[in-house]
Parts: sequence; C-alpha cells; structure tokens
Amino acid sequence: MVLKFVDETGAASGNVDEVPVADAFQDDWPDSEPSDSGTVHTGATGTTATTLDASGLAIHPASAPPAIAVGPVQPPSPTDRFLMRDDDQVVSPVSGMPGFQHLTLAPADPIPAPMSMVVPFETDTEDPEVRAMRAKIYREKDVWPLESREEAMLFRHYVQKLSICLDVCDPDQSFETVVPPRAGTCKILLNAIFALAAKHLSNTASYDPYASDRYHQECLNTLIPILNHEHHTMSDENLFAATIILRMWEEMEVKHSGHDAHSYLLGIQAFVHHSVGGDGPPGTRYLMPGSLSGAAFWVGLRQEIYSAMMNQQPLRINLVHSLVDRMLVPTDDFGWANRACVHCADVLNFCFGDGGAVSRAGGLQWWTELDEYNRGWTASLPSSFTPIFYREPNREKGDVFPEVWYQSACHALGVQHHLLAELFLVSFDPKIPRIGGQRKEAAKRTNERIQNLVRRVCGIGLCNQWTPPSMFTAFGDQFQDRQDQEACMDILKRTEKDHARPTEAVQQQMMKSWDWTVSSEEI
Repeated sequence: MVLKFVDETGAASGNVDEVPVADAFQDDWPDSEPSDSGTVHTGATGTTATTLDASGLAIHPASAPPAIAVGPVQPPSPTDRFLMRDDDQVVSPVSGMPGFQHLTLAPADPIPAPMSMVVPFETDTEDPEVRAMRAKIYREKDVWPLESREEAMLFRHYVQKLSICLDVCDPDQSFETVVPPRAGTCKILLNAIFALAAKHLSNTASYDPYASDRYHQECLNTLIPILNHEHHTMSDENLFAATIILRMWEEMEVKHSGHDAHSYLLGIQAFVHHSVGGDGPPGTRYLMPGSLSGAAFWVGLRQEIYSAMMNQQPLRINLVHSLVDRMLVPTDDFGWANRACVHCADVLNFCFGDGGAVSRAGGLQWWTELDEYNRGWTASLPSSFTPIFYREPNREKGDVFPEVWYQSACHALGVQHHLLAELFLVSFDPKIPRIGGQRKEAAKRTNERIQNLVRRVCGIGLCNQWTPPSMFTAFGDQFQDRQDQEACMDILKRTEKDHARPTEAVQQQMMKSWDWTVSSEEI
C-alpha cells in the first residue's frame, strides 16, 4: 500500500516541461552514460529502462500541555497506528491552549547542552520481540560503500539537493550531516532517502517514476510491523527523521495520486506527542535542542503549518514544550526564524480553531495580543534580517513582485512565516466593520494591504532558492489585476517545475476565483 500527500493540490500538470536527467543532473549521473543516450535510470541496482521523457524570561503555560487530536481515522492507512483513538481522551490543542493573557513569566530554564542520542535498542535485551524488531530497523554494520552506483547517485542527490530544504532553520544542518551517516545502519532511513531522491528526480526530470515507489514500499514493509511496539519506536529519533523525509515524499506524491493522505503528518504529530507529553520525563528528555529529534520537530512544524494553511484548519502538533520559544529577547537568527514559525502556527490556531476564535468571547483580546507579538517580532529583529538587496517592482517593465535578497535561508523563511501570520491577522481582524457604511472602505483597505503583503511573500520566495515561492496561495484570489494574476500563475508553475511541488489543483482554484476560462490542458 502506498501513502500519498502535500498541499491538497491534486494531480500534476501535464504541461510541465521535462528535462532529460542527463542534462539536469549531469554531476549526479554515472560517467559511463552519454548525455544523449536516451537511457533513464530505474533506481534498481544495476538496471536501466528506456522511457520518455528558523537569557531572560521564559514563558511557561499555566496549564498542562494539551494532547494532540489528529482527527477522524480514515483507514486503510499504513500509519493507522499513529492515530489517536476516541478513548485516548485527547483534547484539541486550540481549545486547550491558553491565550497569551494566561501565560505566566518565570526564570528561564537552563538550556541543556546538545545531546548525543544513542541508537535505540543498543543495550542487550532478552525480549525476543524487541530484538527481532531492532533487527528489522538496524543493521549490525553500515552499508558503506554502497554496491549500486545508482543508489549512490540517489543518496548524493538527497545530500546535495534536498537536505538543504529540511535544514533551513537548523544551525547543525542535521538532515545533511547527521541523517546520512545514520542511514548507513538504519534501513528505514536509508530507503526513505532513496525514495525522496527518486521522487524528486521523477517529478523534475525523466527519471523512472516507479523507482521511488519501490523504495517507499520497502519503508512500509519495515515500518508497518514495528508499529505494534509504539513504546519503543516513538522514542527513536531516527524513525522520527525518516517520517519527516517520508512526509516530504508524500507532498511530492500528490503529483501522481491527486490527493494528500496526510498519513505522515499523523505520524509526526504522534512522535511529538510521545516525546513531550505521552511518557513523562523520559519523553521530555527525548526532544532536546541540538538533537536530531529537535531538528525534526521544526521541520515537522513547518510541514504542518503549510498543510493547515492550505486546508484552513488548526495545527494538531503539540506547541507546549521546551523547544518552543515565544519570547522576544535576543537570540540567534535561527531562533528568531523558529519564533516566527511558532507565531504563524499560533495565528492559524486562532483563525481556524474551534470554528474561529474571532467569534468567541475574548477573541478580540487574543487577536490583539497576537498582533502585538507580530509587531514586536519585527521591532526586535537583529540587523542581520535586513535584506542585502531590495528593489520595488517596475510595473511598466512587467515586474509585479519586489526583489528581496537575504543573507541566508533562515532569514528568508523566518520573514516569510512572519508575513504569513500578518496576512491571516489582517484577514481575520475582528475590528473590520461587518455592516454599515464603513464596511466597503474597510474591505478595500484590507484587500490592498493583503495584496502588498502577498507581493512581499512572493518576492522573497522568487529571490531565495531555499523556500518554495508558492506560500501565497491562500490569498492569491485577492488579486484583481490580470498582470498580478498571471504572475501568480507563473509562480505556481515554477514551484511545480523547480521544487517538485504539484500545484495544478491550486492553479485551477485560482483561475476559478478569477473567473478565468482556461482548460486544464493549458495549465
């Protein structure tokens, strides 16, 4: 059985130009293959096939951390055991999350030194089931060097081309420097790397589209049986990292499946729930700064944010634990970027939680606190977040979006999530008149502000290779000018081509909201 996902985008565009693998990834390809050979690699050992083509006071919650609620079960799913059942007595993270007015200040806990995680099940055990399970996950010796040049190419493609997308807010670059060596002994991790690399190549170039499915099936063949041992598997940060990689695979798989199963998001939520709330002190020690599990949490949070934004729903990942920082005191640039992501998640939970916080008592006060934090984040940023280059668009020359260049990925991604939070705050502003003579003028001002914010988000995405530029999609329908609309469509097509993120369904939704009459063949 195959898991599938990404941004509820639907099937892939059939009109994206395909680039021969040998031309697009010549540095990854075996030297013996001529660029014009027409041969496409399959991902199977030694085989080929021909085909076309982000000190001071710490904020501590006054109440216990809420458990996660992952929603109704939709079997059959290979990750069905990740799901929380009705008898688990879980609560919504939104309804259980206190507003900022309920948070108290306490001296900051000392930040522990980076933890060297021990590979699970290393200790001797007489439990035959645990020993058998460990044998399914780990090898006694690493696999280096790989026997297959094809798999070596896929591994290198992950390290050189894909890990950067996962490490944008990680100073330790864990998915580039920690994950690869661990994959030498962790079977699921290695196959997840192969599956993701093959999926990316098949979506962006003429690579065997079935190779990724074979590696993904190998992951499932190992993953499904060991889910009976949740107490052990949910404390394994290598499996957590593999789930993050497979979630990225699931996002790209929408191109072929036409829908997002969200299966690995459920797994990510379960890992975080287990590590910070499900098992007391041992779990709390598991999710630590400087650990692979900590790095995986931040990637999983960003993946959850994108899904929540596209599906207009609250996040179901636990946001009350030691890694989450909502302060505005000085920290490093990665910390500022991660704060922006947490803030964006808080805003989405406000907007979409329990039917909309705006209509609830205290909604205005909660919105005001979020808006004040949004302004405070900007005012407190270090100078390193100043763009190294900025130029307004020249519409006479056809420019729609500003050019905004940043020093590093964490700056671009942090500002983008901050702007996304501002976009939702503006859109859900409870002070906007709903009736009366001032409603129309207020709506016009709101629309103009939203358009300006969307242009900034797009400009950052287009000028910084680390982040997909299509994060504007929840607000693209606000554009009325044809030039703006065409520029948005170009971004969606570029996202699909350059980042292997399917966007055909979003394109169709945009065109419908703009009253375009374009056939699907033109996408």
